[in-house]
Amino acid sequence: MGKKLSARRVAFTAVFTALAVAFMYIGCVLPTGQLGFLGLASLLGIAATVEFGLPGGLFVWLGGAILGLLILPSKTVAWLFAVFFGPYPAVKALSEKRGRAVEWCVKMAFFNLALSLAVFVLKAALVVFGSFRFGTALLYVLGNAVFVLFDIAVTRAVAFYMQKLHPRLRKGGR
Repeated sequence: MGKKLSARRVAFTAVFTALAVAFMYIGCVLPTGQLGFLGLASLLGIAATVEFGLPGGLFVWLGGAILGLLILPSKTVAWLFAVFFGPYPAVKALSEKRGRAVEWCVKMAFFNLALSLAVFVLKAALVVFGSFRFGTALLYVLGNAVFVLFDIAVTRAVAFYMQKLHPRLRKGGR
């Protein structure tokens, strides 16, 4: 039974990783849907976390990030997955085991750290935001608002997954 579960875990996380890379690739090809497809890729990490615990989600994150950086035509998409969308399922899973205040503090700190890293890299590489007086502050305000909406949407997607898909995946493997 242990080997069957182990083989199932490897197979599912590999498929979730491949699908995450496929969604990232679609985000490269259709730049107007880039963040949406990165969000879908992130949901696969959440599915792996639900099915196989934190190691499953981490595998999807690291595997997707490495493959994305190696094969995607847009390294920006791969970088966004590696820094924010990939690790987000693990942060969400760990923070939601705490009280509501701690949960939101952890999630907001993670988002703002990822956003600060992106701003730092963009400022250094492209000298962006210098000509826009309130650009960085506005980016943080709007970014945090969009992140809260993203987190709520992901929570609802997880509820849907738990009700509709998780029972079917459990039946098929055991």
